[in-house]
Order: sequence, then C-alpha cells, then structure tokens
Amino acid sequence: MLLILAASPLETGLLRKHVRDAHTFYCATNPIVRGKIGGEDILLAHGGIGQVNMAIHLTRLLNAHTPVAVFLCGCGGSYPDSNLHLGDLTLAESEFFADLGVATEEKFIPLEQLDLPQDPQLSPVIQQSFTLNPELLNRAQKILPDVISGPFVTVNCCSSHPGLSIELQQRSSGICENMEGAAAAQVCAEFAVPLLELRGISNPTGTRDSQQWDVVRGAEAAQTGILKLLDHWSET
Repeated sequence: MLLILAASPLETGLLRKHVRDAHTFYCATNPIVRGKIGGEDILLAHGGIGQVNMAIHLTRLLNAHTPVAVFLCGCGGSYPDSNLHLGDLTLAESEFFADLGVATEEKFIPLEQLDLPQDPQLSPVIQQSFTLNPELLNRAQKILPDVISGPFVTVNCCSSHPGLSIELQQRSSGICENMEGAAAAQVCAEFAVPLLELRGISNPTGTRDSQQWDVVRGAEAAQTGILKLLDHWSET
C-alpha cells in the first residue's frame, strides 16, 4: 500500500473524490482514508502544516503502518531562477532544512557545520539535507517527463521578501520552498520508507502580493500529478 500525505485537507480534496471503496479510521485523532486510487491500494492522510506537525503525525502513521512508499504532495513557492510558474508541477530530488543554523552579520552557518557535541549512541547525528529515493523519482519522471525536478527547501519562516528569497535560493540551489518536506524526509529515513515529493506552485517566493498567489491551483496541480502517477504506477 502507498501512503499519500499532505499538510492540509485543501491539498487532498481532489484526491478524496477519486478514492474507491473508501473506509475511514483513525490514527490517534487523525482520520485516515483507506481505499484505492487507480490500481493502487492507498492510505490518504494529513500531517499538518509545518515541520513539527508533519514529523509528529508521520511518525505516528509509520509506527502503525508499513507502506511501500510515502507520496508527499502539496503547494510550494518557486524561487526566482527555477523556471517554475504558477500552477506548474515539480518533483523533489532532495530536501534541505534551509533555516536550521545560525545567522551572523556576515553569513548563515548551517547547523551541521557548527562544532556541536554529538553522541550518535544517544541521539541521531544532525543531518541537514536528504536525497530522496532515486528509484521512485525515476519512475515518477517516466510518467511525468515534462515536470521540472530539483532540490526542495524546507523553512519555518517563508521568504516573502525578495532579499530572503534570493538568499535561500543561493544557499540551497533550491527550486521550490515549502514548510514540511525535510521533516517528512527525515522521518522516512528513520523508518527506511522511500519518499516521493510532488508540489504544485502556488506562488513565487519573495512577495505577499495576493494577485500572484493561487493556493487552490497549486494544490490541484500536485493532486493531478498524483492521480496520473497512480494510473500508471504499475506500468513502470
């Protein structure tokens, strides 16, 4: 079975309409939908907005279930040099905790570069970036050959002014900004479950201009991508 996960119900409305033989149950307080989309058995769930919520709820889910893979979908913001536009679909090659570290007057120092005392026997060694499963990515690229792939960037503080947008893009070489992906990647790595991440572009980073935002369109792009994957997944 595949676990399809998004931060919020807004990002799964189209998917929920396509679930056949749907049955709802609960993991803690979270409703989970079990059923079929395309030819695939799926669980459909929500992890919550932000890194902490996603990590908590995905950990609960993977403690209770053992999916063959996690498909994370949702909205994202495009960086200036990404060649991505409103409504485009994009795939993650990697995920990066972009604002985890120390900001000095001169530069940003990633947490993994700080000389912090770490004992791997007591806690996991800090890992700031995660390469997503290349086999899943390759299968998705065959089904979605025109979709741009690249590094994704996870933040707690979104870049809604041009200076921060450019800084984060240069720091990460990222194409798409979000608030949950790296947390999901870390949890999936801990459970040895492969992760595929798709996001629809809902806005450019660097602005809060509402005329340049369309969250519904971004969410629908990601869900349309998921539906196409599930229709052809067994063929790849």
